[in-house]
Amino acid sequence: MFKKFGLFLLTLVVWGTASAASLSTSSISPAMIQQFQNMSTSQQQALAQQYGIDLSSLTGGSSGSSSSGASSQGVQQTQSSVLQQRQLNQQMLQQQQSQNTDNGTDKPKRFGMNLFDADVSMFAPVDTASVPDDYVVGPNDVIDLILYGKESQEQSLTVSRDGTINLPDLGPIKVGGLTFGEVKKVVKAKVKDEMIGQSVAISLSTMRNISVFVAGEAKYPGSYSLPALTTVTQALFVAGGVSDIGSLRHIVIKRGGKTVRHFDLYDLLLKGDASDDIRLQSGDVVFIPPYTGLAEVKGEVRRPALYELNKNDTLGDLLAMAGGADSDAYPQSSVLERINGQNLRDIQNVNLTNKKALDEKVRGGDVLRVGATSDQATNAIVLAGAVVRPGKYAWHQGMHVNDLIRSLWGDLRLSADLDYALVIRQVNALGDIQVHQFQLGNAVTKPSSKDNLTLQPKDIVLVFNYDDDNINRKDLNDYITQDLQPVLTASSDQRWLTGDLMSNGFQYIQDNNDKKKQDVNSVAGMNIDDAATAKQQQDAANQMTTQKTQQLADGTVVTTNTTSGSSDTGLSQDEQQSTLSDEVNHLLSNIYTDPKLIALTPEMKRQELLYPVMAKLNAQARNGAPLQVVSITGDVKVPGKYPLSVNGDITGLVKAAGGLSASAYYGRAELTRAKGNNKDLNGITVTHKAIDLENAMKGGNDNVALVSRDNLNIFATPDWQVDRTVEIRGEVRFPGSYTIHRGETLHDVIQRAGGVTQYAFVDGAVFTRKQVQEREQIQVNKLIEQLRSTVATRALSSNTTTISYQDATNMIGELQNIKPVGRLVIDLPDILSGDKAADMQAEDGDILYIPRKTTTISVVGEVQYASSHRFKKGLNVEDYLNLSGGFRKRADESRVYVIRADGSVMIPNQSHSWFTSNDDSQLKPGDTIVVPLDTEYQDNLKTWSSVTSIIYQSAVALAAISSL
Repeated sequence: MFKKFGLFLLTLVVWGTASAASLSTSSISPAMIQQFQNMSTSQQQALAQQYGIDLSSLTGGSSGSSSSGASSQGVQQTQSSVLQQRQLNQQMLQQQQSQNTDNGTDKPKRFGMNLFDADVSMFAPVDTASVPDDYVVGPNDVIDLILYGKESQEQSLTVSRDGTINLPDLGPIKVGGLTFGEVKKVVKAKVKDEMIGQSVAISLSTMRNISVFVAGEAKYPGSYSLPALTTVTQALFVAGGVSDIGSLRHIVIKRGGKTVRHFDLYDLLLKGDASDDIRLQSGDVVFIPPYTGLAEVKGEVRRPALYELNKNDTLGDLLAMAGGADSDAYPQSSVLERINGQNLRDIQNVNLTNKKALDEKVRGGDVLRVGATSDQATNAIVLAGAVVRPGKYAWHQGMHVNDLIRSLWGDLRLSADLDYALVIRQVNALGDIQVHQFQLGNAVTKPSSKDNLTLQPKDIVLVFNYDDDNINRKDLNDYITQDLQPVLTASSDQRWLTGDLMSNGFQYIQDNNDKKKQDVNSVAGMNIDDAATAKQQQDAANQMTTQKTQQLADGTVVTTNTTSGSSDTGLSQDEQQSTLSDEVNHLLSNIYTDPKLIALTPEMKRQELLYPVMAKLNAQARNGAPLQVVSITGDVKVPGKYPLSVNGDITGLVKAAGGLSASAYYGRAELTRAKGNNKDLNGITVTHKAIDLENAMKGGNDNVALVSRDNLNIFATPDWQVDRTVEIRGEVRFPGSYTIHRGETLHDVIQRAGGVTQYAFVDGAVFTRKQVQEREQIQVNKLIEQLRSTVATRALSSNTTTISYQDATNMIGELQNIKPVGRLVIDLPDILSGDKAADMQAEDGDILYIPRKTTTISVVGEVQYASSHRFKKGLNVEDYLNLSGGFRKRADESRVYVIRADGSVMIPNQSHSWFTSNDDSQLKPGDTIVVPLDTEYQDNLKTWSSVTSIIYQSAVALAAISSL
């Protein structure tokens, strides 16, 4: 005990507070103060002197005895110490709970224990409460008398040890043992009889303190000095409540060695019954025994927790303690876990709606688990898609589509497809589905038609938008953005969460599925060594780091390494795409069950709405069952894969794809069908059948029934494209866009444009074509992949390399930024002269640039100063190179070449040191001299020569175009 108080007093010294008295009583429990006060005076003085503490701060104010010096100050100090001790206890409890959380424990909480975690000032006894008439007056109570009438005076009389008060002029009056109401009657009668003309008002200004002992499984057992109006619950609260094994239901109050009351705290907590919460008297003992048994209730109840049991408690009582079952509970299939006679846990099903089950006795250690009801409604129909009010609706016997959708204008969105809608129906207990297709317009306007299908419970009715490109998807994308916020770090750059997130995520899902198929095919044809090498190269490319140098304001240079493929935003591009696709996949998988997601289905495209249907059809194609999926390609509005509906035919498949495009050819389509099954030794054979599409759309013989995995290809009408255009720019009399027909030549288009002007530089014409541009882009992409593979391979090599990864990535970055022009070299002078061999047929998207006459020669590449010079007849390549300052150190002098104004390339005659009389090697106005980079200087990466060629040729072409 000396050590405890020593540590306490030492804490006061370290704190250096101005009021040691205040802190001394607020830092230890009342039990410790009581024990300190029970020490001898010499012991108290020695302890206080040792730590330099004023003894009055510990001895003054609150006493465990009922001495005549008891006052409101003592009560307030007691309450202050209890308050501070409660706060300290609460901090310790929070720390313990935090440690349990860190250790991964998730134990159920015991009901009622949190009552004692509240602020003590909310429940502690106070001496300012009104005194009830049944309060028994005793020694040290202070009674205030106000005499008025003939004379006025006030008297404060303390009840003495013998239970009397001494009233001047009247003598002693016996009040001890009387209730406060009886005291008032006795004193008033005494004054009335013996003091003529006087009246008296009586109040109790100060109540005595009582000594109560809290024993047993209290959190802080001991003797407490409390106000006389203290009840059992208040005493429990001051003692910190019960311990972890203490009982809340069998609290015993003993007085004079006899039990005067049994207190069940559950009566107060669950029923509000405080009849047993009696006021304590001095010398009372509040005894808390250990609990006899606990049972846990979890699951779908209002108050899951551990509950203390009485001897005769039943399952019904236990369920009532937990507040009863929730509204979404399924009590008919609850589970009771119980320890049997062999100390093993048994599990039994109980129906909590059955009275016999509710009357079963509960045992200690029982665990009652109340399950949740299913999210699936037995009589619900889901309406989703382009409707005004998507959601779940009640099914009734004989219900049809027009009972669910009554009006085309009032129930459907303006974008609804009236020719194609689906009913998704469960056909067995396994949840397998069947798809029924119908025309929504006929179902609503013609109730007697076959399209007005009879609905069944659990059906899903899907209505699609006829135009996927003009859907307002703001709410859908806002939902995705909001749902992704918790997974983003605080420093993440969220600019990637823009645009049509739903389309981006869904496209990534589709691309990823296609990539998985390609990877499987690639791995099937790859040997082990090739696969290992490819994996090493990919890992090296992913782990390659880039040095990023930054100079600070003080001149310090800081270099940081950034992993290739990562970003400073916290998520790499692959991680962003993966995160978005996971969110979209989760959303699409629940669009028919989650009410919030059903409300977003009007903003979804056709293939997105069908995603869970297609996934289910793929999953149920098991054990040889045919895959109920067909596909359509070609000139339809939404080509792709679609569910094979019951009695599905060609007309239905065309409607599923949104109908035919305007350019579709009605004379012929092609149906591809796979014949055979998994049992055939010869495997699957593919057949092609020509279909008269017009006949099929009219319901003729060509409208054949479809089977699993059929593919219908719709052709485009030959020469349908009448808007083929060629653009003529620059020095022609009438520049602009010209519509062409098949077979029309470039010469013909130039003549339609009025021919060239007198200022035209026909030798420098730039002609671009889409097909050439596409091929160039493919070549650039291949070159980029080749460069990345080369860099990754060198990173794995043990040979020392002089090229840095920074240089490699810079060159790759330049390539990625290049947009191929698609220039095709033509001989415009010969075309204008009518040479049929030089002329060519014009194609849609062709662009012809005819610049003004130019008299300059450009020098680019590895020269000291790249610039343009005025053309002077007689000067050769070497002369113009000297005008540009000569070669740089990294120039490849042996590979200098000239790009002609018409796009052709001329290699100067090296044997004559670029001096020659051949006209073909002479420079002409508009030519560009290119000095490439020495690839040997760049560590023998030969692909750099291809890189520089592409860059310079593209730059020359763009320069010619920009000069117009």
